[in-house]
Amino acid sequence: MSDEILSQEEIDALLKGIEGGEVETETAEAPTGIRPYDFTTQEKIVRGRMPTLDIINERIARNFRLNLSADLRKVVEVINVNVKITKFYDFLRSVPFPSSLNIIKLEPLRGFSLVVFDAPMIFNIIEFYFGGTGKRHYKPEGREFTFIEQRMIHKIVMMFLDCINEAWKPIFPVKPQFIRSEMNPQFVTIVTPVDLVIETEFTIEVETRECKIMVCIPYASVEPIKDKLYSAFLADRDEMDMKWIGRIIAQIKSLTVQLEAVLGKTTIDFKTLLDLKVGDIITLQKRVEEDVDVIVEGIHKFKGKFGTYKGNYAVKITKEA
Repeated sequence: MSDEILSQEEIDALLKGIEGGEVETETAEAPTGIRPYDFTTQEKIVRGRMPTLDIINERIARNFRLNLSADLRKVVEVINVNVKITKFYDFLRSVPFPSSLNIIKLEPLRGFSLVVFDAPMIFNIIEFYFGGTGKRHYKPEGREFTFIEQRMIHKIVMMFLDCINEAWKPIFPVKPQFIRSEMNPQFVTIVTPVDLVIETEFTIEVETRECKIMVCIPYASVEPIKDKLYSAFLADRDEMDMKWIGRIIAQIKSLTVQLEAVLGKTTIDFKTLLDLKVGDIITLQKRVEEDVDVIVEGIHKFKGKFGTYKGNYAVKITKEA
């Protein structure tokens, strides 16, 4: 490397040549393997699907289908169509207007969650409840829900919360609590707009009319139990437990037990016992028309009547003890 030092005139000429494009310079290459990182995002902790949550959502769909079908007395199809993790403001943008936004709390999970019913679902189900055909077309824009509609919405929400309760019970028991309903998304800020939420979408079909339910749970709420939701073993455990329980029940049913029917009891002193002879009568502490005690393995389980059946002595069970 030369130790020659450029003069001020040469430095000025060099700078002038760079500015005018007469002197070529090497362009700096962008460093590889480096990307911008936003410390306010939660995306670094969210990876992959949640198999157990998929099982929970399938249970919710099945239970809600059964309950709603029984209530409406119509064939109802409920399908869990989508589960994704998104930011809260993206979720609000996907909510159709108008909708019924119901704020709930899943104790003991922290924070609040949302259950959203779109307007077609509300009007169709209310019409079915009151004996309609569901073929009328409604224009819900520009008006709020009436008092009767709000009461019916609350009824359906509570039914849906019962389904959530049953679906979560084998994995992590929660107690859903209804807080309030809103129509304006501005009043349902359960988390900041950039926070991550788990969005679950269900479609409901009643006599060719299709509508949807959306459930929004903040990711921060389920983070303490995320190992349960991500674990494929936990997702399959309930099915395995049911098979194991079925085998145990089958084994128990094949066991033999000792059953006794006690005709009666009495108490005598030892001298009377020694003096007993053929033809003596012992009076029992039970009338002939009274039920006898049926003992199973030493435990009083039933009441019954003595008699005969096909030439054999028998006891007819009349009630549980």
